[in-house]
Amino acid sequence: MGRKESSLITKRKKQFSNAAAASRTPPRASKRKTTSTPIEPQRQAQKCQKCPGRPLRAQCEHTKRGKEYLARQAALNELEDDSDNESSSDSSNSNVGPGPSTSLAFNNAGPSTPDIFASASTPASHSVVATPTPASARSGNMGVLTSSHLAQLSARTGSTTSASLSSASASSSRQARRTSARDPYNGFVEGAYRGSEIYQIVRGHALPSPIADNTRAVRRFMSTINSIVEKCEDLSRQTSCWLFIGAQHSTARSPAISYASPRLRRDAAEQENADLQRQLDQSRLDAQQMAQSLEKAAQTQKELDKQLKRYQRIHGLL
Repeated sequence: MGRKESSLITKRKKQFSNAAAASRTPPRASKRKTTSTPIEPQRQAQKCQKCPGRPLRAQCEHTKRGKEYLARQAALNELEDDSDNESSSDSSNSNVGPGPSTSLAFNNAGPSTPDIFASASTPASHSVVATPTPASARSGNMGVLTSSHLAQLSARTGSTTSASLSSASASSSRQARRTSARDPYNGFVEGAYRGSEIYQIVRGHALPSPIADNTRAVRRFMSTINSIVEKCEDLSRQTSCWLFIGAQHSTARSPAISYASPRLRRDAAEQENADLQRQLDQSRLDAQQMAQSLEKAAQTQKELDKQLKRYQRIHGLL
């Protein structure tokens, strides 16, 4: 029995040692493949192609946002220059003696606190928070933003906003402007007539410049005349009108291009027959009138001959 118990004890010791070794060894990495999602490239900021140095379009003078950005930067630079000048003048005047201070200093005095809150409640408070202070003013004086600074900054921001609004309104007015008979800023179509009188057609767009290259001019003529003929057919089909158009380029060797509407072609034959019949009737009427006039002339001639013979007989001239 002692041997069996000792063998069982040794087996249990081995089991405990194996379990402890297994707990000490780190877990194996799984062989499962992980799919990595590709990172989409971020959209790069667009750069201006006209400005030297190719700055960002949001910071150049060719875009609306760029103009606003440059106006803000100019206002901030001018404000920094003014604050530098005033800080230098304040430091020079500090040797003479204390004077009436209008700066917004954060001191323990009672009357200065309402000015701070009043200035913070003004419409230009967002610009005051973003205004950079010069190093000399931060190190030497506590009162950096004065009332004159606030007035100048509010005036500049107001002018920039008014300028941007005026430019936006001007662009919208240019876009909303339409040519009409009262305002024909593109002029009228020349060479249009209604009967023998000039027919005024207001141009919807500016008159284009002539094409110098003959090849391009012929190509333009062919493409445009085809579209014009197509529009003429559409118009004649919709309205059943009489329409005829003819065109020919000055350097063309082929025959001219012409178009006649279906109503004109149909009515032309009938009208031609009617015109021919009317001309025949008119010619018959003219022939009858001519025959009658000839008969009258013959009768008058006979009467004149009779009178002449009688006159000769009376005077013995026969």
